[in-house]
Amino acid sequence: MRLTDILAPLQRKPLPAAEAPIDGPALQRSGPMTRSIPAARGALTLERLPDPPPLDAPEDVVEISREASFVLAAARYDPHRMSPIELQEMAGDLRSAGAIGAADYALLMRGPGGGYQMDDPDSPRDQIADWQLSLSESMNRPDLRAVGANTRALNILGRVAAARDQV
Repeated sequence: MRLTDILAPLQRKPLPAAEAPIDGPALQRSGPMTRSIPAARGALTLERLPDPPPLDAPEDVVEISREASFVLAAARYDPHRMSPIELQEMAGDLRSAGAIGAADYALLMRGPGGGYQMDDPDSPRDQIADWQLSLSESMNRPDLRAVGANTRALNILGRVAAARDQV
């Protein structure tokens, strides 16, 4: 068999639709027209989907929304009567729930003024008032970075306080 014999059918130009024979040799080669066979369709649906995981599986994961994270934090913490240690715990809870990012978490962990210098870190304080005082100090000296950081912290604490008022 020569190469030209193999390539000859591929090199033929197709006829326009108006000139194509209706009952030509190409149709006879492909076989008679038949309807689709229902058994062939059924073979496609016999493919089995994987079983769902059992309801008591230990790897079940429930994701809560950001707003629900703030509501849960509000049920546990009061920003007007919160110790610095509780503020750090709340920051950890919000971070693990995905409600705040790493920068906000680090900001809340440092506290107002960049760190706590208190004798008793367990004594409750008005954290919102502390952050507002820090904001006013940073506004008196033109420190835009500190103004932004204090505003973000007050935003987080304000959301928790607002959710606490609704609960």
